[in-house]
Amino acid sequence: MNGIPEYLIQTREFSTGIPSEYLGKRRSDVKLLSINTSSGTYSTGSFGDIAGLLQKDDLLVFNDSRMVRSSLKGYARNHEQYVRVNFGYCEDGVIAEIRDRLHEYHSGDAIMFADGSFVTLEQKYERYGRYWHVSISDSRSFNRLLKESGDFIIYGKNSPSYPESVYYSELATVEGSVEYPCALRPFTGDVIELLRKRGIQLAPLTIHCNLGSLDASEFFHQKSLLPEFYYLPDRTAEMISKARDNGGRIIAIGTGAARALTTVHRSNTFRPGKGFTSIFIDQKTETGLDGIVTGMHDPTTSHILLLSAFADIALIRSSYEASSDHGFRWHEFGDISIILGPRR
Repeated sequence: MNGIPEYLIQTREFSTGIPSEYLGKRRSDVKLLSINTSSGTYSTGSFGDIAGLLQKDDLLVFNDSRMVRSSLKGYARNHEQYVRVNFGYCEDGVIAEIRDRLHEYHSGDAIMFADGSFVTLEQKYERYGRYWHVSISDSRSFNRLLKESGDFIIYGKNSPSYPESVYYSELATVEGSVEYPCALRPFTGDVIELLRKRGIQLAPLTIHCNLGSLDASEFFHQKSLLPEFYYLPDRTAEMISKARDNGGRIIAIGTGAARALTTVHRSNTFRPGKGFTSIFIDQKTETGLDGIVTGMHDPTTSHILLLSAFADIALIRSSYEASSDHGFRWHEFGDISIILGPRR
């Protein structure tokens, strides 16, 4: 991991978030960390303050991808034990991560599921050895089992399993993410209405979040992530161009949206289209964006490096440390941060 610590946040243990609904609150009742790159300052407040930080003609581009069930418990015949298997995708098929660090798996190993279907491990994924290309014995049966009996992917031994309503948003309408695109979560109807009244528009794109449980040592040296399907509609590209012409800022809601927009950014324009992206964003990347709204991320993930494309890592580090003193919580059900630059 040589060279990694200079990028990552080195602070105390971060608290894990709990869905606001389980605390008797609204989704929008979370804290907000605001980082201003022009002044090099930060402040803390409530998410309801976000409209006051934005200006007329600013455009928020959000990911309309909805999370799907993509985790199953299966029986590993060679090891005679039950294991948790998380499924993702690549350009030409299905990949899987076996959540078992105690045993070694090999090509040809099979994992059986409750309906009699099974997956066979074919070969390890080219970039990251923790993932496997797999073949499926009966795709129709397997897909039905995932939809009817599968679980949403969670990490951590003590992480609870929440019902599907927790993961859904009124703006997330396109099924496909295997991990939670959580930045959109606090944008409830009342927040959206307030933004629109202030002349702040929202525009959709799609990027299906793939498996993302990589360790820092893995993503840092590869400088790429797992491929994710994206689609930037013509209408959204037009709205971006118009907002820029009117002096507005282009702000991504979520790291996925930022990655999709950076992928299609050329010569200060964002070209509509679809495809796969494995883009890795760090402080050297020109995103073409003026800001980002995102969750509070684990300091050992690639998300922190992505944020360094929007603000100096020293400013991010100090703001994260300060937010801990204010009781901010992390991960998909935690609090929110916004990084904003000046109008161009």
